[in-house]
Amino acid sequence: MLNLREMTAGEYDGYRRFFIEEYARDLSGNHGYGIEKGRVNATRSINGYLPQGVDTPGHQLYCIELAGDGQAAAVIGYLWVGWQGNTAFISDFCILDAWRRRGYGKAALALLDSRLSARGITELGLRVAADNPGARALYDRSGFRVTGVNMVKRIG
Repeated sequence: MLNLREMTAGEYDGYRRFFIEEYARDLSGNHGYGIEKGRVNATRSINGYLPQGVDTPGHQLYCIELAGDGQAAAVIGYLWVGWQGNTAFISDFCILDAWRRRGYGKAALALLDSRLSARGITELGLRVAADNPGARALYDRSGFRVTGVNMVKRIG
């Protein structure tokens, strides 16, 4: 059984380290600069958006857990969503490598839809990296549609 469980303050530091490394690779690969600059930018991003960690207003961090057959729940991914008014935005969504391509991503998004709908959220957005066709396919299957394209160019 899949579950979205609110992340605890004690889990946040580990998630923060994970996020910085994952997002640094994404930034480096898609923006063409080194991993160190990616880490600086990823750190700046998470510190800016989540200054109070899991207690930052307007944001919710989840551990995506899988449990069943009497076994303890295993964290198989993470989901970070923020909202303002009736609109929400997924800032981070990751199913860990060992658990991918088993339908857990789509199931986690469906659980999120239910939670957000109960809060009165009527629209959910996200950004997907250009070099991540697997994620793009998941979002397409989950009902997201393209509303624009982010572009960047290097100057100087």
